[in-house]
Amino acid sequence: RNGIYPLMNFAVSRPHALPRALSQPQEDPQKAKTPTPEPFDVETRKVVHMQCNMELNEDKSQWHLTLLLILEDKLHRQLSYDLLPTDNSKDLATELVHYGFIHEDDCEKLASFLENAFHKHLSPA
Repeated sequence: RNGIYPLMNFAVSRPHALPRALSQPQEDPQKAKTPTPEPFDVETRKVVHMQCNMELNEDKSQWHLTLLLILEDKLHRQLSYDLLPTDNSKDLATELVHYGFIHEDDCEKLASFLENAFHKHLSPA
């Protein structure tokens, strides 16, 4: 009845944007030079399951970490990272919170989990 594109038969819910003025207001040169970092989304879901895999790269010089996180709503989040010699579990967990990959309350739990994985794989046998 409405043809091939039925959504085109409905009225526009918001008015069309007015064209902008041709001249932009002058900004403070100091503000224009310093970029403001984009805010990251905060993760609200908690981690219910963690799984970690560590393996050496092909040249056997660096460890590759694959972390599988299952969140409250059954979302699976898989993260991969090439470990540096200076990396530690606390800093990695804090960075995941900063970038919105895990909830702030899961930081200590993940740091402890990573510490156990590092100890298992990186300690001399």
